[in-house]
Amino acid sequence: MKFYDLDLVPGRDCGACMICCIMPAIDKPEMQKEAGVACRHCQGGCTIYETRPNLCRDFHCGWRQLPILDNDWRPDRSGVFVEIEVIDDETALSLILIGNPLKTIRQPWFIDFVTTGVRGGVPLHLGIPGPRGCQGASLPLTTRQMFEAAGTSPTRVKELLEKELKRLQAHAFEPRLFTHSGRNFG
Repeated sequence: MKFYDLDLVPGRDCGACMICCIMPAIDKPEMQKEAGVACRHCQGGCTIYETRPNLCRDFHCGWRQLPILDNDWRPDRSGVFVEIEVIDDETALSLILIGNPLKTIRQPWFIDFVTTGVRGGVPLHLGIPGPRGCQGASLPLTTRQMFEAAGTSPTRVKELLEKELKRLQAHAFEPRLFTHSGRNFG
């Protein structure tokens, strides 16, 4: 399955969620924005929705594209921004923790999703945003240790998720350097 070729889930729309207008860093010739900074056009919704850039028109988070994520996975509800991206030449799901990370990784629905994904060989990454002006951090979840835990106990999966979250939070975040300029949307 090529995740990046998926259509949108019928009947699913963003509603009041504006996480994609805030969370990601964007460094493209047509647009630059720091991670964690709301787009200047995001004011209770997109004020330029009808004329928004193609970059915005073409982007959809994983929740909009993956029917396996139910309505509770909408980023503003779940605290998880799912991105479908290529990491190390492999299409993967990045589970970026944007809410209360420790609370999120302890939720049975999150543990079940990771367990099922790891067992199924889905490349999963756990990530957290960096501080303002810095890059975020992520780690692969599809490790031998996690695979073994997924076959034994949800408690063991939770313990490993907590260990990985501590590693992410201790990461030495590096400044985000932009290669493009002139179209700051932040």
